[in-house]
Amino acid sequence: MNADGSDATRLTNNDASDMQPDWSPDSQRIAFASRDRDGNSEIYAMNADGSGITRLTNNDASDMQPAWSPDGRRIAFVSDRDTDPYSPPSEDIYSMNADGSDLVRLTYSDLVYGNPVWSPDGRRIAFESSPSLAHSSIYVMNADGSEIIRIRRGHSPVWSPDGQFIAFGDYPGDGDIIMGDNEIYAASVDGSEITQLTDNDHYDGEPSWRPAP
Repeated sequence: MNADGSDATRLTNNDASDMQPDWSPDSQRIAFASRDRDGNSEIYAMNADGSGITRLTNNDASDMQPAWSPDGRRIAFVSDRDTDPYSPPSEDIYSMNADGSDLVRLTYSDLVYGNPVWSPDGRRIAFESSPSLAHSSIYVMNADGSEIIRIRRGHSPVWSPDGQFIAFGDYPGDGDIIMGDNEIYAASVDGSEITQLTDNDHYDGEPSWRPAP
């Protein structure tokens, strides 16, 4: 739809659950995850008007949360395709070319990963990870999966337009999580500077940066 909410246009029309859309940097394509087309979640891409739907992943795993690289050449996503069937469920981060070729596994761990986001220069990826569905932390790694560093506890990371900071949500303090109380923070990419931006008794989450002029 337009920025003022007008001209809402339906882009997909099927019995599946189409979700997690992400625009390509040139605004010509949209990557998204679709569940139930074949019984599990796969990554697709389509033209901005909904035409030309192309399937990018094809396996028995759950592939989701696609994220375009700033140059439009790669798509990062989350998948459980390499989970050991005899171990607790886990997910890793992968990247592939925008046409689905050249798949690369970026993380190797028995953890739950999520929300991969590319830095503005495309050299790094921020993400959240946890040993369970709670108590996640924010991490940053190189785009090839090397040099993973932990920033701090948190979720839903987003890069600042200049690539110097990461905003995220987290429960305040270092003690037990207080359900319903979530604040917004910003941290330098090495975690050395962390600033709490909101302070109230309500849930503040999923931050978004204003684009650079």
